[in-house]
Amino acid sequence: MSDRTCPKCKTVFKYPSLLKTHMKTVYHCITSDDTIEKYIKSIKLDKKNICDNCAQSFTRNSDLTRHKLKSKCGKLEIAKQIEKKDGLNKLTIEQLKLLYPNNYNSILDNIKTQITNINSNSNNNINTINNNIMITNNTINNNTIIQHINPFGFEDIRTIPIDEMKKILNSGEEAGIQIIKAIYNKLENKNFYKPNISRSEVACLNDNFNLTIYKSREFCDALFDRCISLLHHMLYLCKDEFSKNNIKCIYSNIEYIETTMRIEIYEKKLQNIVETEFRNNNIDTKDRIKNFIKKLKEESDVKDNLLLMIKNSIDLKDEKNEEYKTSIKNEELNKLFGDPKVILGLKKKEIILNLRISRFEDSYFYNYWKDRLQNIKDYIMNHKESTIGDVINISKEENKINSMLEIIRLRSEHARGQDYIDLNVNDEFKIDEFKDK
Repeated sequence: MSDRTCPKCKTVFKYPSLLKTHMKTVYHCITSDDTIEKYIKSIKLDKKNICDNCAQSFTRNSDLTRHKLKSKCGKLEIAKQIEKKDGLNKLTIEQLKLLYPNNYNSILDNIKTQITNINSNSNNNINTINNNIMITNNTINNNTIIQHINPFGFEDIRTIPIDEMKKILNSGEEAGIQIIKAIYNKLENKNFYKPNISRSEVACLNDNFNLTIYKSREFCDALFDRCISLLHHMLYLCKDEFSKNNIKCIYSNIEYIETTMRIEIYEKKLQNIVETEFRNNNIDTKDRIKNFIKKLKEESDVKDNLLLMIKNSIDLKDEKNEEYKTSIKNEELNKLFGDPKVILGLKKKEIILNLRISRFEDSYFYNYWKDRLQNIKDYIMNHKESTIGDVINISKEENKINSMLEIIRLRSEHARGQDYIDLNVNDEFKIDEFKDK
């Protein structure tokens, strides 16, 4: 990426912001603020990530995806796909307004008339029409027609409004249950049933358009794992709605739910929710899934549409995984704050002497690492382009550094007189050796 290269030392950076910091702080490459601003503005965006509708460019594919999710362009594209695949009567009123802003009322009236005529020809009166055709939440929804059923493991989290996602993510330990209710109360996500209500087996619609059979406890484990994944997808979709500190807290809460609350959630709530679902909806869900599988085999358009939804779900998972990776590497941090292997190596004798005569918490070695850790935290938390992976990696780095410091503390406490204190702890915390001239 030549457009993110330092013009003096030719070092290539992942983001323009890192290049800017480099040009301000590295001695041999320091440049005036005006020159830096002109150079940064000249950097071109990655032309792969361009919106087909408005031609706006984005630096990352995840930014383009978010634009499509939240902007008018994305809603318009979804509306076009639905109209092409399923026709006008499957569009919401909002989608009709986007596609036909000047005459959506007349189109809506025509759809209602068509539905009324169909029911009239079947000798159904107006009361039946009102019962079967409901316009709720600005959506035209025929309850008697199976639109689609998402396979188990491919439920679309994006059908939940952002405000509701934020509420779930902020609900603490209740998030594990709230996500289950938010997802599996939706008709298109009722993708499991009991073939025999008196037995423990649970049948789930899979992505091969067939059924996977679980034992009851195995299914609850799979359902719990799926909900944890959906919480992470929510966090990815809402990352611009939260501060970096909030993201860190929410991620820690999801980890806590996953690692310590599985049995508690299963025994106290999850088991009851699943059993209630079977008691109330098992027959309807069973018939709906069987009819949908039959429909998939008979109608290629329905199958193609479901395959597209599965692909979108996989794409979202891949984008989330990419966001959960660390983008700010140790090499970049060393350019900003110096390489600890070199810095500590240059003062190794002084550090060992200081450890012998000082309280460990007052030593140069201890305070160097604490200051470095705080600088890294501040940089990542204030960096506009740091990913969720960078934020959650802070805690992991802090734990590693604290473990290393504890080992050095014990070594220094057990050192006697002129005993040598080994400052190396595995390859990651190894200090360079510099011979005296």
